Amino acid sequence: MYSGGLSFSINKSFGSLQLVPQSDGLRLYYVPVVNGQEDPNAAGFLNLILPLEVIGGLWATTRAFLYNVESLDENIVFKGDEAGGESDILIKLYRDKPRGQHGRLSGEETCWLRLVTGRSEEERRRIKLGSRDLLCLELACSTVMSLATQAGTHQPKLG
Repeated sequence: MYSGGLSFSINKSFGSLQLVPQSDGLRLYYVPVVNGQEDPNAAGFLNLILPLEVIGGLWATTRAFLYNVESLDENIVFKGDEAGGESDILIKLYRDKPRGQHGRLSGEETCWLRLVTGRSEEERRRIKLGSRDLLCLELACSTVMSLATQAGTHQPKLG
């Protein structure tokens, strides 16, 4: 667990996801819960930084889901070596299909965060996000953008 700075926690019975804003991106620190205890040595442990260039899209999608407006899913894929391993890593923020009339949002759709780091079941986590969880994700992304601006790590390049 990270300490000594601002972080946001999403706790579930099967694991704990800590969102740690940094000037170079958003750290996802996921620790599985085994027999009622957090176990960083268990399969499914994740310590990954989402780079600054994906934070804007994640932030916008999170806000759209939080305020129940139309939005596509957000998919972030790290290829093999970039992920530090042999298989691709997928971070996916999505929600259930619209349940309202004529395919419109009803407000009852469930939002999910998928963290897929391998082929085993433990490496395919699906976290149900409530309003508080979405707010944590939105605030974490917003904090990353503020930190990047202050630290000068926000250096967009055109074309």
